[in-house]
Amino acid sequence: MEQGLWLTLVDAIAVLESRSIKFALIGGLAVSLRGQPRMTFDVDLVILADIEQALQLARELSDTPFEPLFAGVEQVVSTSFILPLRHRSTGIRVDLAIGMSGFEQEAVGRATPIAIGKAIIPVVSVEDLLVMKALAGRPQDDQDIRGLVATQRDAIDWPRCLALADQLGSSIDMDIAGRLRAARSRPA
Repeated sequence: MEQGLWLTLVDAIAVLESRSIKFALIGGLAVSLRGQPRMTFDVDLVILADIEQALQLARELSDTPFEPLFAGVEQVVSTSFILPLRHRSTGIRVDLAIGMSGFEQEAVGRATPIAIGKAIIPVVSVEDLLVMKALAGRPQDDQDIRGLVATQRDAIDWPRCLALADQLGSSIDMDIAGRLRAARSRPA
């Protein structure tokens, strides 16, 4: 992992832990740690917080290595449920997804710790990561799904993963499980 990205991740973990905010690593770094190394230029975490707690965190950044990504970040927190930050010394972006849904809360609860150097980082399960990537649906997410399936195919709990995708997909009228079934059926 690139040094600036590593420093940003470690500092983000320290800020969240100092405020007793539970979290888990998601996004490109989680994909890399779960078996499909890839380039990424930011840190993505899901935090167990509500809007007011996220806004409070944004107000308390002056004594941390982070600052809001832009002025008026409160509007983004309130409407998009993301707290976008920038590390003051590395310039690297950190997106804190505000995990208010049952799925996000369960994903943080199921996250498993991975030791990297002296840091212990909770990383969402490969099944939860696949569901998150299928839900997001961008081209990079499709590539991440293919890579995770290629490297983890036999380790994935497919019944749980597809049941979760079906449940979440039916609640938002989206065929998340279909995208995962298609990725699973592709030859290795």
